[in-house]
Amino acid sequence: MTELAEEKIGTIISTQDSPSPSSVDFVVNKGIIHRGQFVELPCSEGTMIALVNDVIKTNRYFERADSVKEFESNGSALFEQFPTAEWEYLVAKTRPLGVFTADGLTKRPTFPPSPGTRVSLARKESLQRFLHFDQESGLHLGEVEHHQLPVKLNVSSLLKKHLAILAMSGFGKSHFASVMLEELLDRKKEHGRIAVLDPHGEYSSFAEPTKDKNCKDYSNKTKLIKAHDIKIGVPKLSVNIVSGIIPGLSAPQKRDLSRLLSKLKSEMKQGMGPFDLNDLRDAIARDEGIKENSKSPLIAWLDSLREMHLFGKTDNPSVVDLVKPGQLTVIDLGDLINLKKKQIIVSYFAQRLFYERRNKFIPPFLLVLEEAHQFIPQIAKSETAISRSIIRTIAREGRKFGASLCLISQRPVQLDTTALSQCGTHIILRITNPYDLKHIGESSEGLDSKSLDMITSLRVGEALIVGEATHFPVFFKVRQRKSQESKHEIPLERAALQFEEEKEKKDSETAALL
Repeated sequence: MTELAEEKIGTIISTQDSPSPSSVDFVVNKGIIHRGQFVELPCSEGTMIALVNDVIKTNRYFERADSVKEFESNGSALFEQFPTAEWEYLVAKTRPLGVFTADGLTKRPTFPPSPGTRVSLARKESLQRFLHFDQESGLHLGEVEHHQLPVKLNVSSLLKKHLAILAMSGFGKSHFASVMLEELLDRKKEHGRIAVLDPHGEYSSFAEPTKDKNCKDYSNKTKLIKAHDIKIGVPKLSVNIVSGIIPGLSAPQKRDLSRLLSKLKSEMKQGMGPFDLNDLRDAIARDEGIKENSKSPLIAWLDSLREMHLFGKTDNPSVVDLVKPGQLTVIDLGDLINLKKKQIIVSYFAQRLFYERRNKFIPPFLLVLEEAHQFIPQIAKSETAISRSIIRTIAREGRKFGASLCLISQRPVQLDTTALSQCGTHIILRITNPYDLKHIGESSEGLDSKSLDMITSLRVGEALIVGEATHFPVFFKVRQRKSQESKHEIPLERAALQFEEEKEKKDSETAALL
């Protein structure tokens, strides 16, 4: 036990709401206390751990506004006439989180401590055990501020029941996700089976060899797939997948499409070779069993899909190549503008990954979905939310099969409630939008109103963990990343300078050629 942990910093006081099993206030006798710190104190049930969610400084001489105004308006300052400094004191308001019992178990508080009980800063040993930190092999994501305690979370606790990373733009979502990916790649190969669906190319820097000696190079562990190289193999399509892409299909159209897909797949197995959308379209046009009022819409839909230049005879990449041991696969969709095309890619690969994992053809995996509100919107018709259904399915059933989700979003209020509620752990960085905060409060278990208020004042790189990974809310500072920064994280001034340097280089090369 450290000297700091042994030091009694305060004494519990009686107020209208404290002490109780849900609220304990104490006056600070020595030193200072910060919002977000943990304290411990003895109680009849064992040792109570509490989170400081507010700190109030008060002074008896300044309690009455009318008296202060009257005195100060006469040209005298109160502190010049009275010993005001001797009557200033600090009151910390805390939320009891749990109690260590004599047999080493943790239980929820059910009985209040007594007024006059002395309060100490929580010991590191107590916090590690209480917050379920895995100091031996956990993912090192940051440090609990004011306690100098590394935040090391157990991999299964963090990811098995899915993870959501939520924050405003520019407050560290991608930075935190990058730190987590580094930790997974630095461990045994069984942890490195990660596929990132990346709408803006935030994580493509993992695939680029680093020139900075201070940055760790992950390029040999990263596979980068550009949007223009992606092809969806038509022989791999099922009626369920097609009906997700084309939500307007009627039951007769689904039956006809299923029959023709089965026929073409059978011919392929007999040596005819793989087929594409042109072959499927021709088969529909030739088939006399399809009614004309069904045939024309089917052909029109297939023509619209052909115009996307997204479908081919084979998958590229193959699903097996997406989740290899020790590998991070980044599917960079940054070159695509068409949201429907992005949703089709997300929907297809999510369905194929889940199907292959459910049948144990591929190892357990982590699927990271950036800008998740684009792909699983809360309020949208099925034809404009093509990928929502499969992501919901993985969120509900994935943990039983070893298919983990990580949803990253800057607009939680637009994120599908079903999928978000299935995320067992939430990492929340700064958010100020009241609608987003309300949505988070309704979907994050164990998050009280005080902790919710603290989210609005978080600085860049500060975060709150709530859920399965720690069981109790924890505010912490995200560690610095080891890998090189994303090109999207470069400051505006540096980006402008790089642009000018590249422009000058091109101009000089052009002049030399002329």
